[in-house]
Amino acid sequence: MNTHYPSPITALAVAIGASACFLVPATSSGGMQSAVFTVDYKPKFIASKAIPSLCDNPATTTEEPNYSPNYTNTSCRDYVTNRCPLGGGEVYVVVAHAGIEGVAAASFGVSYEGSAGSGIDPQYVTWTPCADGLSFPNNDGVHGDFPQPGGGLRITWNAPGSCANEVLGAEGVHAVVGVFYVYAYSDDVLRLIPNNNLQTGPEVSVADCTGVETRLNDIWGAQYTPFFLGKVGFGSQFGLNSCFTYPVSLTTWGKMKSMYKENQ
Repeated sequence: MNTHYPSPITALAVAIGASACFLVPATSSGGMQSAVFTVDYKPKFIASKAIPSLCDNPATTTEEPNYSPNYTNTSCRDYVTNRCPLGGGEVYVVVAHAGIEGVAAASFGVSYEGSAGSGIDPQYVTWTPCADGLSFPNNDGVHGDFPQPGGGLRITWNAPGSCANEVLGAEGVHAVVGVFYVYAYSDDVLRLIPNNNLQTGPEVSVADCTGVETRLNDIWGAQYTPFFLGKVGFGSQFGLNSCFTYPVSLTTWGKMKSMYKENQ
């Protein structure tokens, strides 16, 4: 459901602004209710004069050269998620199919199975925010703060001046949230998950630049939430491009969920 100013992530976005499915064909964004969290793998970033940074500066009206998929006008339909090479690489997190209101805040988590010298090694996972507001990482009480496995993050843009509102093709607004650097020693899958470490319960959420929050996992339901959160597979593993699994509308998605349940 959509709510107005009800939660910490929405209140945070507003405060900052004041101070500063299943292979459904995509046509256009249907507002924040159609937003999904996507991922895109890229080889390890090496800064150069031509491409000096991982992220654009959202506070400027121009788009500076950067390594993100938005700079190359890469639609989420073309993101790389399957059988990515072992070793070091970058995984961008993008809110796609978002509404033209623009994205001002997001909440999500991350998971992977690796350990020291195996899979995605947690000691070599780092996070670079592309949003220019505040970040509030948390942890599951076992592994440590985000981006350690099980950790969650609430992150904001300095809206309204830095509102993320770049539209790519017919896939709606693509808001580049940030990028993981990972090192995979062997097969593993980096998964986006709900932010599970909050007193208010699991949260996959976006706030638009008018201060309205949409709790996406409430719309999707717990059973279907994993289909709308991207995954990147390393080695022989497959990921998930969630750009293809967003609900066209609440009515259509409700019917699809009913059909899915009836066929079980």
